[in-house]
Amino acid sequence: MQPSDGMWTVAAGATVTVWDAQADGVQYTDLLDGAGSPITQVVANDYGSLPRFKGPDGVTGMWADAGGTTRAWMDAHSITTGGNTGGGSVQDWLNVRAYGAAGDNATDDTAAIQAALTACPMGGIVYLPAGAYRTSAPLTIPPAVTLMGTHSNLMTVVGLVDPPCYIRPLAGFAGAAVIQLLDQIDGGYTTISAEHRILNVMIDGTDLEAPGIDGIQARGNIQNVGLRDLTIRHVTGAGINTQANGGFFPYSWRCHRVMIDNTGWHGFAVQVMTDITMVDCQAIGCGANGFEINNAANSQMVACRAEWNRGEGIHITGDWATGAGSGGILIGDCSTDRNDKNGVLIDAVGSPPIQIDNLLTRRDGRNNGLGGGDYAGLAVDGATIPVIVGLVTCYPGVDDNGTQQNSPQFGARFTDSAYVSVAAGFLHAAAAGWSDGGGNVVLRRGLNIAERTGTTAAPVDVYAVPTDVAGNLNVGGYAALASGQSAGQWNIWDGQAKALNLGGVGGGIAIAEGANARMNVSTLVGGTVTVANTSVTAATRVATFRQAAGGTLGHLSVTKNPGTGFTINSSSNTDTSTVAWVLLEPA
Repeated sequence: MQPSDGMWTVAAGATVTVWDAQADGVQYTDLLDGAGSPITQVVANDYGSLPRFKGPDGVTGMWADAGGTTRAWMDAHSITTGGNTGGGSVQDWLNVRAYGAAGDNATDDTAAIQAALTACPMGGIVYLPAGAYRTSAPLTIPPAVTLMGTHSNLMTVVGLVDPPCYIRPLAGFAGAAVIQLLDQIDGGYTTISAEHRILNVMIDGTDLEAPGIDGIQARGNIQNVGLRDLTIRHVTGAGINTQANGGFFPYSWRCHRVMIDNTGWHGFAVQVMTDITMVDCQAIGCGANGFEINNAANSQMVACRAEWNRGEGIHITGDWATGAGSGGILIGDCSTDRNDKNGVLIDAVGSPPIQIDNLLTRRDGRNNGLGGGDYAGLAVDGATIPVIVGLVTCYPGVDDNGTQQNSPQFGARFTDSAYVSVAAGFLHAAAAGWSDGGGNVVLRRGLNIAERTGTTAAPVDVYAVPTDVAGNLNVGGYAALASGQSAGQWNIWDGQAKALNLGGVGGGIAIAEGANARMNVSTLVGGTVTVANTSVTAATRVATFRQAAGGTLGHLSVTKNPGTGFTINSSSNTDTSTVAWVLLEPA
């Protein structure tokens, strides 16, 4: 006997009875063990494995009861000549055609495909040969079973070959999703629901009429799912939708080369998914956001793309928590283009950092072709989580046919957020490359950020000078500079006696001389000289030094005339010395 979820084991030494119904019903007691002796129940060995046994003639399956809260369906092995053959055989590679699937773009193949999935053992593969398989209800993939096709078409383009190799729901399809992954609660499995695989499969919802039908939906504790070379297009709900059930969310998925094309809602709707990895995934033309990431602790998005979506391209949102189990996400080498709102919007709360590197944004903020709307390539608005950006670029534009306003309005915009740090970027947008919307607690702008405004054909450079950080540069530790210059005031607030040290032997201070300078030399004539200098204030300290003696020397004194200058006098009216002077101001 083979259980429907592929599990061959129960607790070591467990006693298993078999029945004709999932609940209550009549127990089968006319059984034979492997040696042909009569038995009424089956006992698992020390490893929890069930020995092979025979049931009543004509019974092709029965419900197994190991004393738990649910029973598991068990299909009968074939005992015909040649061993395990036919639809109920135990094989690790099951062809849906052997179970009656036609793949002719007309026949309802739901029952045939589901029969193959149900019969497949854990670790086995259900194979979809090339064809168009119509379905009328959700397909359920059991734990540790792989659904594998031959090819997953990507975007549909006029004149492009679109070979028939997909699952295409019928117009009257009824159910929450084309493919459902069930947790242990809803699936009645004997183990945690995990290790599902979907490879080289395409779901085409072109004919769907009912709203809100997802491509793939998973509810509850469903772990370690692998999706590779998967395309979902034209479903009326989300492409992939993960939800809670029984207090748990799906966990630790791997998605490689997944294309979500023109869905009715979000492309990827990920809720509280810890440890998800998305590599080379794309959401294009979706009815809401391309990627709706609502808390994905300790996760990563690499080389993903969001384009032409009706909402945000990538939306990092929700409560990412502050506890031991919380964590951030790494977004690397991703790109956006022509999303109706922001290319990337971060408005999440919590304390884990969101790390972004090598983000390329282009033509986002379409705003139904009007542009403006305070949209940006990268927007951080109301986020309490730290956002750390290594490199971001924005390049504006119009639609390929030239019919919309230049967008986005801003290259990067930051508003009401707790901590944002951007190290480098090239931000070209319609109105401003960099936009501080106000209300930010800490907003750090790196030295290597360039800006442009206007169109791509006639850009206006708004480059900061190389050392201009356009704000405060706060260094909490030791700053070592090979050289530098400043066009503004410097303040040193340290209260030590040596607040400013010139520690190199031969180092000194140089002060420019000239009209209204703070240092110069003047020569006494008849023991006096008046120096014109409008920088002199009532508080100015005038320090004098005899630079070169002349005549009869006397004691030097100074009389100030604020706003006009000062006079140096000698007690000797025949003093003709050259006097150096320096003007100092109290802090």
